Amino acid sequence: MRLIGLVLSLGAIMWVLYQASGGGKSESIVPEEHIQSMEKAKNVEQTLQDAAQLQMKQMDELSQ
Repeated sequence: MRLIGLVLSLGAIMWVLYQASGGGKSESIVPEEHIQSMEKAKNVEQTLQDAAQLQMKQMDELSQ
């Protein structure tokens, strides 16, 4: 009985600490600012790829 009480007490303490730390509210361990920065970098990368592809297309048209 004592062991069951100890396990339940530890479980309750862990649950309280989890809730106090915002458990369940945060969807990711990565801060929102970092996620936004990664999305911006992805957009910049896509823009550069599009520009490079357009430039290659123009160069191909000039060489023909």
